Amino acid sequence: MHRHRIFRVSRRAAALALGLALLGPQYAVADGPEPERTSGSAPLLAGSLKPIKLEVGIPTEQLEKLRERGKAAERAGRPLPKADVPFQTERRPERQPAAGRADLTFAEAIEFIEQDAERRKTPMNSRVDSYLGQQRTARTATSAESGFTAQATAATIGETPSQALYDSCMTAGAASETGRVYDRFTFCQQVPITADYWEKDAAGNPVDHLGTTKATLEVVAQGFEDQRTMRLFSQIKQGSVSYDWGWWDNIWTAPGVPLSLFGTCAPDQLDCGASRSPATLTWDNWNNNPSWAYWDISNSAAAGYGRDKLMPSFWRVEFFTESDEFSTDAPGTSPVQVVRCDSAAYIVGPFGADRSHGCVFPGATPVLKYSLSGTEAAVAQHILGAQTHPEYTYPRLPAEEEAQRDKSIPGQAVNGQPVHYGLHRIHSTLNATDYQANRDHKDGACYGTGPQASTYAGLGLNPAPDTSTQQCDEYPFASTLEGAASPDWDFSVQAVPKTDNASAGGKLIAYYNADRILAWDASLPYPDGTNDRFWVEIVD
Repeated sequence: MHRHRIFRVSRRAAALALGLALLGPQYAVADGPEPERTSGSAPLLAGSLKPIKLEVGIPTEQLEKLRERGKAAERAGRPLPKADVPFQTERRPERQPAAGRADLTFAEAIEFIEQDAERRKTPMNSRVDSYLGQQRTARTATSAESGFTAQATAATIGETPSQALYDSCMTAGAASETGRVYDRFTFCQQVPITADYWEKDAAGNPVDHLGTTKATLEVVAQGFEDQRTMRLFSQIKQGSVSYDWGWWDNIWTAPGVPLSLFGTCAPDQLDCGASRSPATLTWDNWNNNPSWAYWDISNSAAAGYGRDKLMPSFWRVEFFTESDEFSTDAPGTSPVQVVRCDSAAYIVGPFGADRSHGCVFPGATPVLKYSLSGTEAAVAQHILGAQTHPEYTYPRLPAEEEAQRDKSIPGQAVNGQPVHYGLHRIHSTLNATDYQANRDHKDGACYGTGPQASTYAGLGLNPAPDTSTQQCDEYPFASTLEGAASPDWDFSVQAVPKTDNASAGGKLIAYYNADRILAWDASLPYPDGTNDRFWVEIVD
């Protein structure tokens, strides 16, 4: 027993060193909670993200046509023509990305995630309660054919993001290089853009700087829960456009210049595809219409990694003014982001709905919340004690080891932020050996039974649970790699009412499905960094 525990200490130190070196800030202890964010659409923060610039050439002949149209509108006393929606078709321009390499693509994605992990500390917006409510609805709703109705875990993704989602996500945190990962399925960003327009002669040489147009590009992205697709929405924020062309051109010329937005995969992507054509409106139309364009970014399992066919895709929004009359030297681009898609057959929706394919934003911090006032209260109290005062928990350390160290139990989050090493999910079938080992150690520590009974003789739970009304609860969960059998971490067991344990177990399973937490796969490249991990927060 003593040798086993000393080995546990050295293994834990090695694991922490590897985790910190490989994964960077997201595995480190947080310095403190992120300031609370307010809801509603916030103005762009000054200096939070440098404007992305675009340069456009206008032939002298086309410039004259634009100004003649403005003069006609001025004489008629009416504004320039307005369009209701962006011009956009299902046909995508012929533009093939360069061939990518699978090993480099995955490594680059992990490096990308690691580098911005520190800046992606926005708390997870858990949807477990909604998920459970929909499960109950699915069981009670009537149908003429089957007697029940299966429902999706999240609202249907339509042709525009919902206003409620926009208001919740597009807060100050969105105005940054990394944007805001609102939850595992939602991302948003505000990007300042600047377009310089030049008059060009017949040879294409710039002869006069006409002016500058500035605006805020907005991006909302949502991962589908039933296919390997992410829907990318973009628009110009209403009221954000300003012109510096001279007083007359500010009113009658610059607002009529077209601007196109184009959602696309970043170059050199393996198995990344995007749908639909660029979306085009004039600057004035973008500025005065609540219009969104959208594209679907997808990948297939053909080039996926590991058991669940994981594949990251890089994506961005390009913006430009391009036609027979206008020429953009190079499109402006929003900062490149990443979405991860998978084909995990064991992820299910309410009442068994198929969720075997889906896409999430890996920059999210997945946090499972248990409540001290909920139906799982006794389990929540146990976990809180294990996280904050592990030295008082069962099983006890041997006396000689207890004099050298305290127990260390991972997985804690506070205010939505990690303060300890994360937990990795394991599956009872896919990771059967690890899962059963956790059960054996739990039984030995809780009941003094099973193949590990002697390991915890005199150290286990005292008194043992009254099995007529109680069950043994263990933390970290049996469904985690860091559970009772882990050689790297300690664990805790406690007797809790059966009802509380059942409620907590149900919420854990629902959480795994609702937030698409994949089970440990040692075959993945960089498994410590690429496997999902999550944290547990106890709330009032």
